[in-house]
Amino acid sequence: MADKERILVADDEAVIRELMTDVLEDEGYVVDTAENGRQALEILRGDGEYIILLTDIMMPEMDGIELIREAHQIRPMLIPIVMTGFATLDTARAAVKEGAYDYVLKPFSLTEIKLAVSNALERYRLANDNARLREITELFNISETIAGIHDERQLLEFVLNAALEHVSAKRGSLMITTEDGRSLEVATSVGLPEEARGSMVKMGEGISGLVAQRVQPMFVTDIRECPDIAERSRRLHDASFISVPLERKMVSETGAVRNSPRVIAVLNVNEKRDGTSFNEGDLKVLSIVANHASAAIENVRLIRDIEEAHLGTLKSMALMLEAKDPYTHGHSQRVRDYAVLAAERLGLSREDIEVLKLGAALHDLGKVGVPDTVLNKNGRPTDEEWELIKQHPVIGHEVLSPVRFLKHEHLELVRNHHERVDGRGYPDGLAVSDLSLLVRIIVAADSYDAMASNRAYRMARDPHYIIGEFKKNAGAQFDQKVAQLFIEMIEAGEIAS
Repeated sequence: MADKERILVADDEAVIRELMTDVLEDEGYVVDTAENGRQALEILRGDGEYIILLTDIMMPEMDGIELIREAHQIRPMLIPIVMTGFATLDTARAAVKEGAYDYVLKPFSLTEIKLAVSNALERYRLANDNARLREITELFNISETIAGIHDERQLLEFVLNAALEHVSAKRGSLMITTEDGRSLEVATSVGLPEEARGSMVKMGEGISGLVAQRVQPMFVTDIRECPDIAERSRRLHDASFISVPLERKMVSETGAVRNSPRVIAVLNVNEKRDGTSFNEGDLKVLSIVANHASAAIENVRLIRDIEEAHLGTLKSMALMLEAKDPYTHGHSQRVRDYAVLAAERLGLSREDIEVLKLGAALHDLGKVGVPDTVLNKNGRPTDEEWELIKQHPVIGHEVLSPVRFLKHEHLELVRNHHERVDGRGYPDGLAVSDLSLLVRIIVAADSYDAMASNRAYRMARDPHYIIGEFKKNAGAQFDQKVAQLFIEMIEAGEIAS
């Protein structure tokens, strides 16, 4: 019989308590007794892992119905079995309503008691198995979702929210180790003041700093019993909390852990929703989540480094193309700056602005497929040469399409930066409804820089001329709202070549 199969018998009759103890201990159970409901509650608040509560209904100080109600607040998994010699329909209903599993009438036979206990234990085991299966399934789903997130910020937010949900905690934070390895910084939090985001703690200081330094989780059920920990945690108002380190998983060919420090983050959870303390099960769950999360964070960072290296190569190609012609040198960077300024003025999201930055930097990469003699011609291109030049958005789109980390929005900016809102642009002659706001912005930014820069066949246009072009072509080449914005920025001196 497992040690956890412990039974508590609550009855004001000593002979019943003694009888139940003898019978159940003979069956291999561990039995404790209480002579009334209040005494039973005190026992349940202790360390014993009780599975079954056998209780009389009629007892002094606290009856069995109230005992069951209070006991479930302390131990939700406890299975109550009611014993009484004063059975009525009302008492039966009241017992069941409060969560009683079975009802045994006095005088009862020993066989009845054994059968009731055996059935209750079977129910407990099934419930436990189901709970474990649900937990495994939930942890598997968390792990699967974590592996599919490729943005570090989104990953950190998901990990924290999943951890809080799984251990029923109200508040928490995820702190990331800084690049120099000397501090931890709050990357994301739930239930903490807004000013908490970005706050830092030095390695070895506070709770999180100590957890990171020792590379060991900290699990406290009551901080009032740990004065040394309480001293370290002056801002923590919760009696119980858990802090878990996220250890690095990447290793070198020699087997040594790469890139100190060893801990990349610390996961903190506080304040159980039901007001109880965290337990060993919660610690185990958080350790599993932390283990999966640490590997995912490193994978995301590794992929990011590879993408940045690849992107750096593409940007270098674009700059090399521009460097061949003194008239277009720095064009992509200027277009990016104008487009970003316009996007900020229009209130676009951080994500949209990042897309615009990258798309603008790469928008003319397709000119790699246009002969240098055409691109660098000292004079206006012929009709035939112009047709070659007009292919560069298509070439750029084809060159960049295999790059997996580029989004559809990036490729759209590259292909469509010479489209017009009246549908007369190239290469596809798209209708205005097919042009995103990001495309409309880059069309204006690209045209502005072309007009504001020297060309082999003409000098840069002055601001008055450019404003006139934006006014004349608003609603034809340019989006009305975007054209007006560029006019305002030019007049305010916010943009200049």
